Amino acid sequence: MRARKSDPVTSHEAGASVKNLSETKKGILGILKNRPMSDGELWNEYYWLARKGKLPYASESGVRSRRAELVASGFVESVGFDTTKFGRRTLVWGLKRG
Repeated sequence: MRARKSDPVTSHEAGASVKNLSETKKGILGILKNRPMSDGELWNEYYWLARKGKLPYASESGVRSRRAELVASGFVESVGFDTTKFGRRTLVWGLKRG
């Protein structure tokens, strides 16, 4: 991942550390760079990009697993809650700040 010249040094450091991540994980980070979202929203966006040939195909559970690995690696964190279309509470994920 590349940071803009105007981004803080921490963004450049984070971008440099992404070198060894899979294309799926890089895709997830790219999606979450736009805005925080739930796993369901993340899957919908990922699937849409994969259908357009912009990301490698991954199953819904695979995307959730890769997101969980990004949480464990310190790239992604829970940033709040939202409600699913079924009225259930769900976590919202975003890029780790700081």
